[in-house]
Amino acid sequence: MLRNGSIQYSELILASRMIDFACKKGLEALHPPRILHTHLPLRMLPKQVLDKKIKCVQILRNPKDVCVSFFNHAKRVAPPETYQGNFHEFTDAFFTEQMPYGRYDDYLLSWKADVSRFPDLPFLCFFYEDMKVHPLKCVKELRAFLGLNITDAFCEAVVEACSFDKLKMKERTGMKDGAVVSIWKEGSGGTFYRKGEVGDWKNWFTVAESENFDITWNEKMNGSGIEFSYSVR
Repeated sequence: MLRNGSIQYSELILASRMIDFACKKGLEALHPPRILHTHLPLRMLPKQVLDKKIKCVQILRNPKDVCVSFFNHAKRVAPPETYQGNFHEFTDAFFTEQMPYGRYDDYLLSWKADVSRFPDLPFLCFFYEDMKVHPLKCVKELRAFLGLNITDAFCEAVVEACSFDKLKMKERTGMKDGAVVSIWKEGSGGTFYRKGEVGDWKNWFTVAESENFDITWNEKMNGSGIEFSYSVR
């Protein structure tokens, strides 16, 4: 919306612009400037990202909410990718290389290290928790990063249009109209927009699971400089 200067929703944007799944020919057919999405580390992205100093925006979320979100995604995605285990088993798997894309802590440390190695790469990092609490501030920061000449009023309109509830409603409408490709198991109620809350992990982790999770996470991430919020401040 910021790039287009219009409060319009883009259908199929996840399906058509996800580097991880889209074909090279399909991505190159998109009209520039291209806005692409990925879960990949920087070292696995096309070398042109570094050569052409492509602007990169990273969004981070606290690992416990990531774990819960990933579990619900994996349980509802269509076979054969459907996860068959329970949440307790999933929290153990979360810290193994058996997860799609590997370990979240490795991913974070990899990006941090690579960005440090290439300081001239235009890079902006947001925390999901800050985006929930201060959405307008984040949109204005993105406006500045992209070098766009748009008004504060338009930024406010983007915030309203991109609220979690609005996006969730838009996804449901798109699926009914056949405008969104469904990847979900039939009858699972799967959606890219489940709750979007900060701190929902408290409804899933037992006290013991939370403590064990913290121990494993802190062993790897202490001293990284990456600090998360685990509840709404």
